[in-house]
Amino acid sequence: MTTQYLTDSEILTVALNMEDEGCEFYNNAALGAKNRETKEVFERLRSDESEHRKIFKDMLDSLPDNSSKDYFGIRDEIADYLKALVDTGVFKSVDKSFFKNLNEIKALEKSVQAERDAVLFYSEAERFSVNPKAKEIMSKIIDIEKEHIVTLASRLRVAHKLF
Repeated sequence: MTTQYLTDSEILTVALNMEDEGCEFYNNAALGAKNRETKEVFERLRSDESEHRKIFKDMLDSLPDNSSKDYFGIRDEIADYLKALVDTGVFKSVDKSFFKNLNEIKALEKSVQAERDAVLFYSEAERFSVNPKAKEIMSKIIDIEKEHIVTLASRLRVAHKLF
């Protein structure tokens, strides 16, 4: 079994991209939502994703110039899994037509799944990190994404009763 290595900056760059995708998805979902409360949830999550992006950007900017020496040691099969998750994207499987005549339940379900995928990605990165600071960063990211799941699951329960 061999090990591939990802730097702290590479993992944080993936986090930034995931947050960017989330901002775009939640923006489009908010624009398409008919129910006021669901629209507000998507708007809040869009705002959260934007704020989280700033946090991750600050973390990335705070890494020392030699951060390329700080690696996450990841076995090949885990690296392949992480690459597949990144390649398929947390929100990439959604095309623009999804937001026309938006089905709010489907949008909430897609959001929950996307946030779960993000937690899986960050959990694997944390699990296989050999860098204590990187583990701390991943732990913070995981907590943020779990908050999103709780918010979305709560709204989904309400939406099932309404729609």
